[in-house]
Amino acid sequence: MSATVSSSHERLLAALEASDRRRRELRAKRIEWLAQYEVLPQAVIGRAETLHLLSETREVFVDGHFVATLMMAIAFIEHAIVEELQSLGHVQGSPTLGQALQNSMQHGVFPAEWLERVSVLSRRRNPFVHLKEGDHPHTLGMRVKLPRFHGHLTL
Repeated sequence: MSATVSSSHERLLAALEASDRRRRELRAKRIEWLAQYEVLPQAVIGRAETLHLLSETREVFVDGHFVATLMMAIAFIEHAIVEELQSLGHVQGSPTLGQALQNSMQHGVFPAEWLERVSVLSRRRNPFVHLKEGDHPHTLGMRVKLPRFHGHLTL
């Protein structure tokens, strides 16, 4: 490595160390918060993609990447719902999340209140996945205009 590259690398490492130090307390608080709700069995069996989504969702949440958390969580939830529908013989192939939610509701696969919460999360995710007009009610910009709302809090 040349002296310039080495010096640049050392500065990068120092900047990353400072960043880690500044963010450590918030990461610790997120881990503690998550631990209240995380129930991990002795062994987890499932599709590799689904299990990887679950693992990465936790990591991006702890690191404070909340849009990524929302997107990864919805992807994991979609996998879980579709896999359950497939195992019960209610669907073949890979329906959209909307179709899977409707099918789950129709067959009573999951409690209706769970499915409604997934729908709310999906509506929060949609503006990040599907470009909406600026004045669409589901965009972050429009939701910020609501009373007692802060964009970071909803994510």
